[in-house]
Amino acid sequence: MDPRPDGLPDVDSLLELSQAGIYVVQDGRIVYANPRLAAIFGYDLPALFAMPSVLALVCDDDRPRVVEMIRRRIADEVESVHYTWRGVRRDGGAVDVEVLGNRMQFQGRPAIGGTMLDVTDRLRRERELTERETRLRSLIESAQDVVFSCDFDGRITSINPAGERLAGFEAGAALGRSILDVIAPEARDATRAALQEMRDGGRDGSWEVPLTTPRGPLLLELALRVLHKDGVAAEIVGIGRDVTARHQRERALHSLTLEDDLTGLYNRRGFMTLAERHLKLAVRKKRGVFLLFCDLDGLKQINDTWGHVEGDHALTDTAEILRQSFRSADIIARLGGDEFTVFPLEAEEASADLLMGRLAAHIDAFNAENRRPFRLAMSVGIARFEPGSAWTIQNLLDEADRHLYDAKRRR
Repeated sequence: MDPRPDGLPDVDSLLELSQAGIYVVQDGRIVYANPRLAAIFGYDLPALFAMPSVLALVCDDDRPRVVEMIRRRIADEVESVHYTWRGVRRDGGAVDVEVLGNRMQFQGRPAIGGTMLDVTDRLRRERELTERETRLRSLIESAQDVVFSCDFDGRITSINPAGERLAGFEAGAALGRSILDVIAPEARDATRAALQEMRDGGRDGSWEVPLTTPRGPLLLELALRVLHKDGVAAEIVGIGRDVTARHQRERALHSLTLEDDLTGLYNRRGFMTLAERHLKLAVRKKRGVFLLFCDLDGLKQINDTWGHVEGDHALTDTAEILRQSFRSADIIARLGGDEFTVFPLEAEEASADLLMGRLAAHIDAFNAENRRPFRLAMSVGIARFEPGSAWTIQNLLDEADRHLYDAKRRR
């Protein structure tokens, strides 16, 4: 590179070394090009200058557009253009070029000149990205799960059709609405707090949240992720799955295996499962507990006198009296037939007499109402578990049963 007298490289030398293709087109032919332009299309400079038309470098589909862009500049309709077109290399391969061209004078006559960049790789990456985004959008739009994004106040910024249908929004009407609008009232405060915690801590989250929708109450399983921008939590994206039916099936299965069909109390299996767990806890805490074994007196006579429908009433009434007499946290079960049991949790041994008195009072109140043709009566036996004992729940049941029959014989 020969410097100018002022010490700077001359313009021709800079054009020769430019990484951008530089051209001048006059009368439809290339009259000037630097080596980089020739390399973009795989030609040498003499071959470019020998071409009868610059359009030989343009693919057939893009030629009408390139012709129009040249015409508009030559006709002085526009000063400059910036666009891309697909070219044809000497070896027949395709090349994408980005053109920034201007109207100019060359040797005293109208011409156009400018720069060309090989953007083949960039456009390929952009096309691949667009294709991936299109596929992803198609998957999201057709997904049966809810896919959405929101800010940390819960305002929806995007949501797929499945989400709109589930929440009861008209198409396109969800944007700007709050996800709290469809969350059941009792869960809104906890959800709001969780969103704020995700914003402050930048952590992802997942939980199940109850919804209130036009379809009725639903249960949604949420998986949320925090998106960051410049290191700062920016928004939340989430996937939600309607697990209402699954929970209903699980509850139905739980009821079948652990609950008594008639009374809704625990059955024997449910009682043994829970009571053994709490007995182990009492052992670890070295705390004494007690268990009540109850027998509904006269069930056979009720069935024989008034029929089995009234016998079922006697059993369900007994279950309700037990619920009234003990706390909801206590384990209450119908073991089968006319046998019931109660395992009071966290109750002191000294409270056994108090609980027995409360049970008797509820039985008396029921009989005083005269709602049934029969009167209810129950026999109760109590077994106590001492810290350090090796007894199991079955041992306690057997001991309580023995005390119950002792009480019956004494009567």
